[in-house]
Amino acid sequence: MELSFYTAILIGLLGSTHCAGMCGGIVAALNMGVQRPAPQTSLMRITHHLNYNTGRVLSYTVAGAIAGLLGSQAERFSPAVTLPLGSLIAGLFMIALGLYLADWWKAISGIEKLGLYLWRYLEPMGRQFIPARHPLQVFGLGLVWGWLPCGLVYMALALAIVSASPLRGALLMLGFGIGTLPMLMAMGSLAAYLQTLAQHSLVRRFTGALIISFGFYTCVSALFENRHEHRGIAETEIHHTTMPVARK
Repeated sequence: MELSFYTAILIGLLGSTHCAGMCGGIVAALNMGVQRPAPQTSLMRITHHLNYNTGRVLSYTVAGAIAGLLGSQAERFSPAVTLPLGSLIAGLFMIALGLYLADWWKAISGIEKLGLYLWRYLEPMGRQFIPARHPLQVFGLGLVWGWLPCGLVYMALALAIVSASPLRGALLMLGFGIGTLPMLMAMGSLAAYLQTLAQHSLVRRFTGALIISFGFYTCVSALFENRHEHRGIAETEIHHTTMPVARK
């Protein structure tokens, strides 16, 4: 669980340039919503960012709980010994994410189209909170925008599904949300520096290679454990078959 949690944080942290591209306009709108003449402008701006990101991360956490619940139900109704499709799919998703972050493969961006149907109903709700000046408006905006179609979020949700637990799924997506905070909470020159650093080719390739390695590790581990389970069951069946019958 700890390794998966830290992996989710890493995915959020290193993929947060993608988040900045999709949510940067919203963050800029939050800055516009703060009354500049007020003496506490900086404090109000930070509060707005905290409220927005709290709502956004809460949405990720809820989505993770739902994904974990779906994964637990799929595992419950699956045969006792089957190919570990959940772990294999999660591993492949992580490999695809690593290729995407390293700029070696862009096909993952098409996954974002899967969430467009739901977003058509949620997007008008988000517009009702703009301009967001009141803390509750900012929090509501974050709640809605947490469901924005995003391939990076879907990659993290794949881990939540494989966790096969609503609690673990929620914790994984909480870790993912925490990982995205530095980029989206940063303002001014710090934000520009972080974005420049995260977009550096060496950083992106190193990040992509790490996530690809973990994806391969997930696939290989799943296959090895499945093979071990098959072998254990086969040995048990042989033991029962060859066991001598006690004579009366």
